[in-house]
Amino acid sequence: MSGKLTAVDLFSGAGGLSLGFIQTGHVEIIAAVENNASAQQTYLANHPDVELFGDIQNVDYNLILDECKRKGTEKVDIVFGGPPCQGFSNANRQKASLISANNQLVKEFVKAIKLLNPDGFVLENVKELKSSKHKFFLSSHDEQEIVGMGIVTSEEKVSLGEVTSFKTELLDFLNESLRAPFAKYEVLDKILFSKLNHLNRKKKEAELYLKKTRSAIKNFYENWEKLHDYYWCPEYKEKWMQLKDLLQDEESPLEEVFSCLNEVIIIQQIIMRAGEIETNGLIVDQFYTIDNEIIVNLQTYIVLDYLKAKFKSLGYKFNEDQLVLNSANFGAPQQRERLFLVGVKNGLCEQNEVRLPEPIIRNPEQFYTVKDAIEDLENVWPYVLMEDDQQPLTKATMINRNPLLTYLQAGLGNVHNHIMTDTRETALQRFQMLQQGQNFHHLDDSYKGTYSNPQRTQNTVYLRLNYNNPSGTVLNIRKSMWIHPVKDRAVSIREAARLQTFPDNFVFMGSKDAQYQQVGNAVPPLLGRAVADQLLYYLGRSPIKSLKEIITLPQTVDI
Repeated sequence: MSGKLTAVDLFSGAGGLSLGFIQTGHVEIIAAVENNASAQQTYLANHPDVELFGDIQNVDYNLILDECKRKGTEKVDIVFGGPPCQGFSNANRQKASLISANNQLVKEFVKAIKLLNPDGFVLENVKELKSSKHKFFLSSHDEQEIVGMGIVTSEEKVSLGEVTSFKTELLDFLNESLRAPFAKYEVLDKILFSKLNHLNRKKKEAELYLKKTRSAIKNFYENWEKLHDYYWCPEYKEKWMQLKDLLQDEESPLEEVFSCLNEVIIIQQIIMRAGEIETNGLIVDQFYTIDNEIIVNLQTYIVLDYLKAKFKSLGYKFNEDQLVLNSANFGAPQQRERLFLVGVKNGLCEQNEVRLPEPIIRNPEQFYTVKDAIEDLENVWPYVLMEDDQQPLTKATMINRNPLLTYLQAGLGNVHNHIMTDTRETALQRFQMLQQGQNFHHLDDSYKGTYSNPQRTQNTVYLRLNYNNPSGTVLNIRKSMWIHPVKDRAVSIREAARLQTFPDNFVFMGSKDAQYQQVGNAVPPLLGRAVADQLLYYLGRSPIKSLKEIITLPQTVDI
């Protein structure tokens, strides 16, 4: 080994956190875990010596420890990562599932900490993780552990759906079958159900989508009755068979088709959600109704409460109160707030408490701007075709580069990934109408015709960036159609990566949309670097060169 601390990156994505830790000069990444194929390509292209694992639920952590031994060390010093976590919301009727599988991935992170037993860890997540919306449902599998850790549970009224027919029959069925496998009452073919469900949500475009669906499902008609193992009541079976007749007959009135379809879909969704409750062993008494809603009371507990209790039980101290950092405070030309838990093994940290790093740039007037990060690419017209990127483009020479741009250019005269979405005539007309800082809602109504509900369009759609401010949170800006501040074109992948503080020697792989998505999903490396510096301080290491030295102008450094 090189004398560096060993680290494992969980849910690594393209590798933003890994890059931040590597930049400290004190960390070597032993292994990373990432399930997305395109992100895996990018990670390995930039970290070729790292052992990469796929689905975290199938990782054998003994193999990671074996990798440590192969590299001359007995243990993992640091584990970091950002497990996806989706908030619990009883109001969202469009969710396909009652229980988000993503929430369970948070527990996989905890499992890794338990098995690898690092000296320190960093958990990164959305800032909303600290809200009470991020909850786990209590199950019979974890009840003893949750009670034993003193975590407070609360009761939530959860709606499985709203029914207008068969309400009494369905309620009786659910309560009588509470411990039975509900799956056998569901539509067997999930592809068929998905197409029917999609059609049910497209009533406004009925003629177009009904024609497409009829064509797509015609092979199912012959075995329609056998598409359920069991029918939960005879009346529902009649409704199911009626739906086939209405779909087969192209003269069927639209209202009849969609009325029947809606009843079938709602009932199926309720049974599927009841199946989730059963499969996951959730603690439940019985189902009941309020008006037309099928309701069940479920016990929940807050994800952050669980994490804090669990990490304490594993022997770590961590930041208890200050949880959220803004990337703009650490040199990013972007306002992006993320939650961090930084944990250190009891006994290794002499301080009474663990805290997140203090902001380096405090004054918002001194934040780096979009112009600071991408001005040298202003007149370098991006590629549209991915294959053209094999020949890198030449950057403009900037005489007075700011420290951020010096870091971002990485000493290279050329640039890869300067690729953008092709701009069609309708989009170009919108681009030309918008000034810096304006978005879709600033357009004249005559330019909004392609949107079915323009009022509900987010403020980030068709956003023309302002050169003189940091950007907002970078997500998948291809989907949002972000516009260059002074050119009538889309923001390129490289420009988005610059806003995220990926230097130009970090190359993204995969399709165009995959690259935009990887950039949007990433932790800004400079923000990761700030947190890495802080953890290393608690582990007795000092950075070779501090982040403050790298990215601050003299007048922005706090004395």
